[in-house]
Amino acid sequence: MIRNWLKVAGIVVVVLFAAGAVMAQPLSAPQQKLLAKRAAQVDAYRKLAEIVKGFRINSQTYVRDFVAESDQIKTSFNNFIKGARVAGMPRYLPDGTCELDVEMTVQAIVTALTEIARHNSFGHKYKFNQMTQYVQEKIIRATGTGVPRDNAYPAATQYQPMSSVTFGIPGWEDVTARGRLMAERAALVDAYRNLAETVKGIRISGQTYVRDFVAESDYVQTSLDTFVKGARIVGPYRYLPGGEVEVDIEVTVQQVVRQLNTVRQHLVQRGWGWRRDIFRTVNFNNIVTVYPKKVVRATGNGVVPPKYRNAAIPGTAAAVSMPAWAAGVVSAVGTGVPPEGVTGTEAKLMAVRAAELDAKRQLAEKVYGVHIDARTTVRDFVVQHDMVRADVDTYMAGAIVGEPRYLSDGSVEVTVDLPLDGLVNVIR
Repeated sequence: MIRNWLKVAGIVVVVLFAAGAVMAQPLSAPQQKLLAKRAAQVDAYRKLAEIVKGFRINSQTYVRDFVAESDQIKTSFNNFIKGARVAGMPRYLPDGTCELDVEMTVQAIVTALTEIARHNSFGHKYKFNQMTQYVQEKIIRATGTGVPRDNAYPAATQYQPMSSVTFGIPGWEDVTARGRLMAERAALVDAYRNLAETVKGIRISGQTYVRDFVAESDYVQTSLDTFVKGARIVGPYRYLPGGEVEVDIEVTVQQVVRQLNTVRQHLVQRGWGWRRDIFRTVNFNNIVTVYPKKVVRATGNGVVPPKYRNAAIPGTAAAVSMPAWAAGVVSAVGTGVPPEGVTGTEAKLMAVRAAELDAKRQLAEKVYGVHIDARTTVRDFVVQHDMVRADVDTYMAGAIVGEPRYLSDGSVEVTVDLPLDGLVNVIR
């Protein structure tokens, strides 16, 4: 009996060890792109959920209030968000990051929320058809960003793709693509935290502050946290010298007032026993007169974790500097015509495809002709290192394709652009 058990245990150990060895292997370029795409899709779903939660159902209630009603509603809502349609093709940047758009119509959101409410005891309170009065857009879109995991790149090089977004900013020369995203997320979390503290410090009346109301229950605290995460990002991220990034978020004072009224109304309906009786009748609208600003804004700061700098990886400190040619962009213009006998929409699509292929064929010639140094071109490097050819081809597949231009003779022109900063990562 014991002997048999030991045999089974040995088999399990061998299987687990083998699985771990497989997982530890660096991934191929297509696998890296797939991981980045999946991460971008998850990020897009998360952002889309935050946007939808910020929609107003009526003058006092938001979708976030409905989602907070129960765990069952929250689960159903999250499952619905994951059904959002992927809009267009994923965009692969030279630094290894992937951007992906997801979208859904407002009408689909209204229909889904109505159906979720119908299966829940709290649903009768909400009239989701009113949302169209407050949401002007017909289609809601969110963009997610993702990168492969840390061990996705060949262990022999120990080199992670650097961020092309921060190229040329002092202190960001050795920051990887994942490092930039980590810094951005840290800045956004810090902004949420700072905004929450600012909102809590708003005076309601006399010596009473929002923080006093938040202390009434965990539900109020959770509601405020959810509300803050729906704050609007103001402007782009700012990349400062030294590897620091800043971001601004804001909410209006009117939004704060509505949220406080909504939370109190929910507690009243549930027969909440108040710790401070003042919150039974206090007029939150007084905040508008007490608080001098119409907008509550906060700034968040984030820094790049040391492990996401290539200089922190042994043997790569010399690879940080960027050659002069890496700042350039290679462009090519391709021309396509429809096949004989094909007309209409199909003809246009086939002409565009032919133009794109022609442009990428020219682009490949230009890329292979790029001088790595005075005596060596990319073509020479690929010939000497056969394994690099697939990586170069994969990199060129991420070229930026412009809008087609339809000419009077029926032909089509397409321009493709390829930044060369990411090519440095491939060569190294």
